[in-house]
Amino acid sequence: LKTEATEFDNVQKVVTGYALARPDIAVSLGRDGRETFSTTGDGDRRSAVMAVYGREVASAMVRVEGNDDEGPLSGVEGLVSHPETNRAGREYMTTLIDGRYVTAGAVREAIVDAYGGQLAPDRYPFAVVDLSVPAGGVDVNVHPRKLEVLFANEAGVKRQVSGAVESALLEAGLLRSSAPRGRSAPDQATIEPSSGRSD
Repeated sequence: LKTEATEFDNVQKVVTGYALARPDIAVSLGRDGRETFSTTGDGDRRSAVMAVYGREVASAMVRVEGNDDEGPLSGVEGLVSHPETNRAGREYMTTLIDGRYVTAGAVREAIVDAYGGQLAPDRYPFAVVDLSVPAGGVDVNVHPRKLEVLFANEAGVKRQVSGAVESALLEAGLLRSSAPRGRSAPDQATIEPSSGRSD
């Protein structure tokens, strides 16, 4: 039974990644005859976040838009959460490359770095970050069907992602310059998926 639960968690993680990567496609996930979540396919990423994680998380998200000519990426866009809307695990940080769901440790690190002292060391924000990568920007030794990717210029990618996320948080007034570490809300953000239907 424990193996079944672990397998479902793995499936849920991947399906969630694809649902957030493609808000223009309606995605649903069910278990034992019950719907876990269902997105509307309306093309709005915040709407997909609301279907997957609930209204509390979706309303705490800030838009990220960065087009830095000095970095290796063509652009960085997506949503990141208010510092107090966080969880104890990294699995709520979804990374995308040109709309494709991937896992990229360097990008997750950069997102967390952007929050500076606003997160306790063991807390992580919710995030859906999509990177536009020019040809040659991803390490060619990584098989295209594998989820984990490496970057040709990892330091540059980290700098660009961190800068874009930090700018979005500053613009929203969510970063303080000298707050002590560990000031995040003591309770984890509640995840309440919805069916995406209005009935």
